[in-house]
Amino acid sequence: MLVDQTLLLTQFMTLLAVLDPISHTTLFLSVTDQLDKAGRRRVALIAIPLAFAVLVIFAVVGQFILEAMNISLISFQIAGGIIMFLFALLMVLGQTTKGSPDVHAETPESLAVYPVAVPIIAGPGAMLAMVILTDNNRLSFVEQVETVALLGVILLMMMGFFLAGDMVSRVMGRHGASVLRRVMGILLAALSISLIAEAMAQWLRLPPI
Repeated sequence: MLVDQTLLLTQFMTLLAVLDPISHTTLFLSVTDQLDKAGRRRVALIAIPLAFAVLVIFAVVGQFILEAMNISLISFQIAGGIIMFLFALLMVLGQTTKGSPDVHAETPESLAVYPVAVPIIAGPGAMLAMVILTDNNRLSFVEQVETVALLGVILLMMMGFFLAGDMVSRVMGRHGASVLRRVMGILLAALSISLIAEAMAQWLRLPPI
């Protein structure tokens, strides 16, 4: 039971660090700044379920695609850990992606699909995390369902932040969101190193770290 609780906590913290509801809320507000409150609400109600579906589908078929391409999950875990680590560095260093999409004449429905659902929420880091955390070779079906449930819980949290985005922005302020983003980046960096070390230990047949 203790092992199961530790696994659930690790998976929850990994998904929480990757999805980072607070930082995604700031991105959500910047993308939907031309919409009124009703428009932002519609974007949130469409984007969250869509992102959930994308991530679950990728978790189901992602490993089969890797097997079809003869890519081991250990290799994928190391590559995913490196990418997650680089993403974490960007979070810690406060780097942002230049060239945000033009959203000035977009409808709430189109914004919900792109860029909010994909790639802001269901981005490469989240997809990699779902494949790694639902490994068919390491986890049972029940444990995989638990991971999907954790994903649903975090996305529900994110929807709550999105719907209360204006209030969250006023409470935290610009500096508060920046500090939290860096803290989550440090946590994600540690988790990505753990993923790489675990894969290397399994590959080299070393004792668990």
